Amino acid sequence: MAMTRPRKTGWFGPACVLAFSLATAGEEQDAAPRQLYAEPSPLARVIAGADGASEVARLDLAVLIVEALVSAYESELDEALREEARDAGDRRKLGRWQQSVAPVLSELRVARAALYGAREVELHADRHGRVLLLIDGRPSWIAWPRVTVQNRLEREIVAAFCSRHGCPAEGTGAARQPESVQGGWVLSQGRPPGWESVNGLRCEFPDLSSRAEREATCRALATDLYTLAAALQEAARRGQRIEWPHLALDAGPAGVRQRVVVTERGDYVSVAVPELAGNPVDWAEVRRWLQARSEGRSAVATVLGSADAR
Repeated sequence: MAMTRPRKTGWFGPACVLAFSLATAGEEQDAAPRQLYAEPSPLARVIAGADGASEVARLDLAVLIVEALVSAYESELDEALREEARDAGDRRKLGRWQQSVAPVLSELRVARAALYGAREVELHADRHGRVLLLIDGRPSWIAWPRVTVQNRLEREIVAAFCSRHGCPAEGTGAARQPESVQGGWVLSQGRPPGWESVNGLRCEFPDLSSRAEREATCRALATDLYTLAAALQEAARRGQRIEWPHLALDAGPAGVRQRVVVTERGDYVSVAVPELAGNPVDWAEVRRWLQARSEGRSAVATVLGSADAR
């Protein structure tokens, strides 16, 4: 996705901390776990489908991204300046962090101004969902100060862009978007009360208290499972093998997306399933439901039991 304008004088130097130099990764060893699929972020999906948008719209998207980055880093710096260090060691760490962020923020502000005078501005999303900005050929991987706010900020950018220009169709290669969740409460003699989706995903609870909150939890779990099912379907479409007995959530550090392991050696798909990560789901039931869905069969699975439900 590129925009071309008459050339003006240069913009910011290669020392910009935001920009990570493009590097060629070494060949992975055969035994190393591989990422088989990465769910594109909302921003990456818009970029992938924006080739048909006007030059003005594409430039506006680049400006929205850089403006959001500037705001995010300003907030981080302001918060750090207000923070009170507990001891000398903390003060030194805080000072080093402030010294590292200040140049990033300065370069981002220069980049923001440079967008309007650049001859060529490009936005790309790679197969792992990472976003690359090029201003007159100089690459910058979009790096947010905290992964915990990335999804929210990207969704805000997408909402602003779509409100101004409309959203283009998604690019190819993305998993099918999950359907909306439909279902209702099911009361059966001899079983705890439960909320069940029309596709057979069931959450059981000790009683009927806090029904709205519990229904919302089960709907969110179902949404995550629809999303994961779509990601697994896309990985399989690309010729990747799903080893169902080994399917499990990788209990790694929190991030925008979670790793779901799908093979014995640890190959995985990267997908945003925060409710699956944050609730004590029954993964045996999850695997059974996902495998049945992939094979076109119906199945009822109690993914959250009453003993584990909140």
